[in-house]
Amino acid sequence: MRTEPRNNYNVMRLQQWLDYELSTGMLFFLTYVWGSILLLLIIAAILFTPFMLKVLFEERRFGWITYFLIIVVIPLIVSFLFDSGSTYRVVLQYIPLGTFYFYCFTLRLAIKDW
Repeated sequence: MRTEPRNNYNVMRLQQWLDYELSTGMLFFLTYVWGSILLLLIIAAILFTPFMLKVLFEERRFGWITYFLIIVVIPLIVSFLFDSGSTYRVVLQYIPLGTFYFYCFTLRLAIKDW
């Protein structure tokens, strides 16, 4: 029994969702105009992350999972560690979301070669 079509299906599904996810990434730049869009971006990132990590794990793309931890999770942890009274906290809250959508963009470019 061949497992290759199933793997291609997962990669194609991930690529389709990445195309959609990047269009929501453009909303990130509109948050300066409309603050409520930020909530939609956060919800989209939270809902999409488990699916993306599942497909990357099934495809054994551990480099991409490590890259995700470095570029998204570490900045998220750092933003929580700063004092709530810090003036930089507001800026630090946007960095993990921005790096998440940057990660999705780079993954979208790389997934075409899989």
